[in-house]
Amino acid sequence: MTSVRLPGNVLVPVIIACVATCYGFGLSLFPQIIPDMRKDLAFDYAFVGTVTGLVQFSTVAFAVLGTWLVHRIGAARTVVASVSLCGLCLSGIPIIDNLYGVAGLLMVAGATGASTFVPMINLASRVVRAEQRGFAMSLISSAPAFGVLINSALVAAYAGSGHWQMVWYLTGAATITLAIVTHILFGRAGLFDGGTSHETLASTAGASASLRAIMPWVVLIFALGFINGLMPYPYLTYLSPFLREELGYSVGFASWLWATIGAVGIGAGFAIGTISSRLGSRYAMLACYSSFLAAGALVVLDPSMELSILSGTFFSLGFYPIYGLLPAYVSHRATPRLAVTVLGICTVFQGIGGTTGNFFGGVIKTSTESFSGIYLAVAVTAAVAAAMTILLPKDQSGQAEWRLPRLPLAQTLLYVGILAARADCFLPVRPFRRAARSPFPAPAPDPCRLSGFPG
Repeated sequence: MTSVRLPGNVLVPVIIACVATCYGFGLSLFPQIIPDMRKDLAFDYAFVGTVTGLVQFSTVAFAVLGTWLVHRIGAARTVVASVSLCGLCLSGIPIIDNLYGVAGLLMVAGATGASTFVPMINLASRVVRAEQRGFAMSLISSAPAFGVLINSALVAAYAGSGHWQMVWYLTGAATITLAIVTHILFGRAGLFDGGTSHETLASTAGASASLRAIMPWVVLIFALGFINGLMPYPYLTYLSPFLREELGYSVGFASWLWATIGAVGIGAGFAIGTISSRLGSRYAMLACYSSFLAAGALVVLDPSMELSILSGTFFSLGFYPIYGLLPAYVSHRATPRLAVTVLGICTVFQGIGGTTGNFFGGVIKTSTESFSGIYLAVAVTAAVAAAMTILLPKDQSGQAEWRLPRLPLAQTLLYVGILAARADCFLPVRPFRRAARSPFPAPAPDPCRLSGFPG
């Protein structure tokens, strides 16, 4: 096939869509739909903690596999294969009745996020200029926010009325379609060829080429990778059960909060990416960990509806961009080939951290009969991560050359349209009512309006 030179502002949205599906659907959909699946499949929260922990553990294997595949078959083929596998697993979850089979598919679907994200630093170095790479990686890492936003709409429309299977069918079909489109566009852009652009070579001329040379600071990067799994995933995994079962809030409020997290995450990529481009990745990471600290502390102090929304907002500001900031930092201090290896190892530690966090989250819930201890642990861990970030050396990048990247009109309209669709979140509405404490969830909200609560 003859390759066509596609501009970066066409390829970056495609990359964003791939990350959005594998992380947004493969990893973030299950926590939103846990209460609805429990009614039919009859599993307890010890099982939830174990399965979600195993999902994070499986990311370790897929991070190693993804790193190996990038060096063997190339970054573009690795991404296409990962997205395809994710779509097949999502489609199979509602078909299988066996609980262990469902757990296995959840593990694979969630793990494809790792094998999709590891090659991104290679692709970004080929299609994005060095001075805009921090901004682009923040947008790419914020991509799961799109998936979470779509999840919220689907859960509100189908799961609340007992049709949670339809959510998996729709997300699976969308993911398989994206894999086909991505294969076509990557092929036209020549990304299946194993070349490296002159710009990539020039931008990393002063970067380290061996793991030994970066060992003084890369240990901190690996530790932060572990914390990036340990801290945020329990927050998300137990959010819907905490809101709906412990606090007694309605399914409408839980879906609306998830939608808010997704909508804020879209803007977070721009905000934190701008900080990264202006001041460096270190300051942007410090801003993210400060947001995590505020998110956990608010839930512990007062889990009211208003502060729960504020906590979710702070969490979203840090959660989505943080996974692009570590690769952006490494890309300025290491060659692309070494950066892929570092990111693969970092993702392994992230998977181990996620396994640890989700497992002990289930233990905390079982032993204390409350989810509050999980969010206290989030706040404490965020403070530790912020202190570690301060110890990192400065980025080796010219922040003085920063320019706001030009976005294509279609991409700009997409962002504005999504945020406009959520504009009702900021308009005065009647106070939310607590749902009656009963073993059954409240009726599903109007699917035409994500924030449509009863009454």
